[in-house]
Amino acid sequence: MWDALTAAGATPCGLGARDVLRLEAGLRLHGSDMDLSTTPLEAALERFVNMDKGLFHGHDALELQEEDGLRRRLAGFRLLGGGVPRHGSAILKSGEPIGEVTSGTYSPILDTGIAMGYVSADQTGPGQTVHIDLRGRLVEAEVTELPFYRRPKS
Repeated sequence: MWDALTAAGATPCGLGARDVLRLEAGLRLHGSDMDLSTTPLEAALERFVNMDKGLFHGHDALELQEEDGLRRRLAGFRLLGGGVPRHGSAILKSGEPIGEVTSGTYSPILDTGIAMGYVSADQTGPGQTVHIDLRGRLVEAEVTELPFYRRPKS
């Protein structure tokens, strides 16, 4: 099968390519972008939760979180300078840490580094600027809506 595919012109790719596609699509990776302690509201996945459908496991906790407000929220970041953000990179605003990158890569389609990460909920508005620490070098980044890329409808 491998030989037939490559003979037909298929180009081999690995997990790195899949991860770039995942990140461009804004898909969260369990264990990196979210875990069992993350709520759908924090992970910016509230569109998948119908609070009016009736009681479900976690309903009261989400309702309370809505009332109290979020402390952190997942956001997308598009680098305005060169570099590739990586898991664990600090996200700063006015020189103060406000969060951390959970996933990052270089996006060939956008021709820049992109990342997702958790920051203070009040810092997630699209168009805001932050800095991401890339091995001691602060690179400016813009908060952006997820997904980073939407395929045109055909």
